[in-house]
Amino acid sequence: MEFLSLALLGIFLAAVLMSALSPKLLDPRWQLDLIQILINNGSLALVGALLIHLAIAFHPGSDRLRARYNTFRRWALAASIGFLLLIPLQMSASWKLYSSVVGRSQQLSQSAKQLSELRQAITTATSTQEIEVKLQRLQRNKAPLSPTQLRTPINQLRPELLNGLNQPSNDLQRQIEVHYSFNPNGLINETIRIALSALFYAAGFASLSGLLSPLGRRALPGWLVGSGQRFKENELQEMETYADIETRSIP
Repeated sequence: MEFLSLALLGIFLAAVLMSALSPKLLDPRWQLDLIQILINNGSLALVGALLIHLAIAFHPGSDRLRARYNTFRRWALAASIGFLLLIPLQMSASWKLYSSVVGRSQQLSQSAKQLSELRQAITTATSTQEIEVKLQRLQRNKAPLSPTQLRTPINQLRPELLNGLNQPSNDLQRQIEVHYSFNPNGLINETIRIALSALFYAAGFASLSGLLSPLGRRALPGWLVGSGQRFKENELQEMETYADIETRSIP
């Protein structure tokens, strides 16, 4: 049981460490991915810690298990606080991601509008000079046409300019497809799932740490409560025996 406990905790730590090898602390997507890994693998850590509690209930006289039990209780309290902190972190990262997606949507919309205006200006122009005037109005910070293009007849220049817009248009289309694959409702549902799971994990680890021990004793099966009670009685008996020995040794 002790080995199984350590194995489960090792699997949990391996999953978390693998995702944290390339940290991007300010990236909301990385934060959300890390939170998801912690929540999806949190049951391994919770069961692993629980097995140590069961082991000490079955072997209350083991000093090695008792030391490990005390260590796990302290870490369980830290884990409980950590899972609670995941709730505001999930909400903050979700809001940052949503805000960035909204801002990106405005940029893509503006780029699509500009490409459409450029294509329309090239298509409707009747001369090279007219194309230059329209492009100069749309592209204020760029030279619209090169000297060679200015000497090119309109029937040859128009297809050349339209073909030059194909690559930016294709790139923009791919970005739009990726952008609109984002599902705000899915993000909301995931945030709710993460928050509820984190809350229950926090309660579970708090119970294992002894913080919710009265509630935990009511929820445990009777045989386990009896084992825990016998463990406490054994500890009390050992303490009384030690105190008696110390008292007798005093002259």
